[in-house]
Amino acid sequence: MTLETLSTAAAVGTFLVIAATAIAALIQLRHLRVSNQLQGLLAILSLPYEPILQESFEFVSHELEARLRDPEFRHELEKPTVDRKIHKELRVLDYYERLGSIVKNGLMPEELYFDNSTPEQYWKMLSQVIAIRRRTRGHVVYDNFEYLVAHSRAYDRRHPDGNYPPAESRVEIEDVWLAEDRRPSTEPVLSQSKGSG
Repeated sequence: MTLETLSTAAAVGTFLVIAATAIAALIQLRHLRVSNQLQGLLAILSLPYEPILQESFEFVSHELEARLRDPEFRHELEKPTVDRKIHKELRVLDYYERLGSIVKNGLMPEELYFDNSTPEQYWKMLSQVIAIRRRTRGHVVYDNFEYLVAHSRAYDRRHPDGNYPPAESRVEIEDVWLAEDRRPSTEPVLSQSKGSG
């Protein structure tokens, strides 16, 4: 074997080692990225269960609509600084605003987030709060939340029947209570009789 042949073989061997190392590095980066995305998604999905946010979500779901009928409550929302102990709805808005920024900047794939959650119901509950806040601060207020909702709606249009893989067979569930729950009620109405005194 000539020196030139050995030199060529060594160069090819070096190239193969470098190529294999590069491929291994790309695979490791992909696994690391997926792991980071999973950790990010789990953190995002668990935040609403933290006590302060859970209380805020409950407030939005059960009290906000009634509180918005109070002119003073609405007036406070127009101020530059708002007490978040009273206006717990702002904590929920802050959560979705940050989440929208994360998705918008590609730190969390939107397909991954929207396959697990949707911001639409809270957008509807909070839309009047956003409108009031925008009176004095403009459309930049909660625009990341708005972005998140717009992309969520687009996702729902792309997946009107959910995101179950079409080639996968479905698991059948027998609804054992269907017939009973659809049967008209036959229980007699108990009349209240006056007791003798």
